[in-house]
Amino acid sequence: MALAEPYTKTTEIGEGALEKAHRYMSEEMSGLKGLAVCDKNTEYIAEKAFPDLERYAFEAGTHAYGDLGDGLASYITDNGIGYAVAVGSGSVTDLTRYAAHAAKKPFISYPTAASVDGFVSSVAAMTIKARKTTLPSTPPVALFADPAAYMTAPRRLTVSGVCDILGKYISIFDWQAAHYLLGEKLNDEIIDLERRAVEKVLSLDPASDDFTTAVMEGLVMTGMAIQYHGSSRPASGAEHHLSHLWEMRLINGEIDALHGEQVGVSTLIVLDRYKKALCGDIAEEYEHPQFTREFLEPVYGPITDGIIEENTPDPLSELTKERISAAQPDIRRLIEALPDVGWLRGYMLALGCKTRLSEIELPDTAEFAAKSLKYAPFVRRRITLLKILRAEN
Repeated sequence: MALAEPYTKTTEIGEGALEKAHRYMSEEMSGLKGLAVCDKNTEYIAEKAFPDLERYAFEAGTHAYGDLGDGLASYITDNGIGYAVAVGSGSVTDLTRYAAHAAKKPFISYPTAASVDGFVSSVAAMTIKARKTTLPSTPPVALFADPAAYMTAPRRLTVSGVCDILGKYISIFDWQAAHYLLGEKLNDEIIDLERRAVEKVLSLDPASDDFTTAVMEGLVMTGMAIQYHGSSRPASGAEHHLSHLWEMRLINGEIDALHGEQVGVSTLIVLDRYKKALCGDIAEEYEHPQFTREFLEPVYGPITDGIIEENTPDPLSELTKERISAAQPDIRRLIEALPDVGWLRGYMLALGCKTRLSEIELPDTAEFAAKSLKYAPFVRRRITLLKILRAEN
């Protein structure tokens, strides 16, 4: 299956990207009033890079909450803004994408850190009424990533971006598993694109001058995979579902952890669970998940109705033990091809990644990990292997 024509036709990464951004704006946005969207951490970059644009700054560390996005959308509409420039990383980009989509205005991505894969994504990861949700949105018309901006970001942000890329081991696997289990359509070109993004990062010395740029390029590649497919399916599997559950603060309190850091820890947890599935019979242990209020409400509380709605119609209604048995040889082959847990943890530790629940301010206990594995699959209707495995194993 060929890749769809991308919405984001201009992506410039490297020296001179800022000058190219100004040229693009003068040619493509001529006569339009621009707005630089940032937060207090990136406002100085917005002021220096885009001095002629009006600025809209969120508080430092702002999360992508729906009410904040609605406020920005109203500001864009009420003040005659013709286009926006997202000057920041994950949350700033999601808020800008969400608001620009709502206001029906184009936006440009100017990332200030190689931290997440959402810079050119066609979906906005938002928290609305305490529920983490992914909303269809318009991708940026262009991306300009200049080393003068993203190379100055704290190392922690780049490491977080690496973790987001490594999570693609699980998201690709889950997409392929859904294909073998229930016939979900795959796109081999998108899968190849994501694999090349992972390999690009792994091939370089983390201490080299080219490493951060390779991470940025890998993040843009995986973000384009989302855009090509039209949903986050290629780049978000069970590893992201754990992260979303923790971000909802339903089984834990407030934590100070970056998105990629959470994905890195959850990737190791899910990878370990999938490897353990090789020791048993997946078909024999399968029990249909409980899409019921009685099961979900003790964890999801006031957003239970939304979670039930998310999983309606039942995504596993056609799954039987017989179908699992038929797919099991292919699924086992896919699991065996996943990296060794010890190797991946070792690579992440050498890079400085957070690998334990306690390092992202969560309970580092078997009980908490099991609860996460048990309830996270319900965050999305998406089919993952985690959704059909027993969490207690």
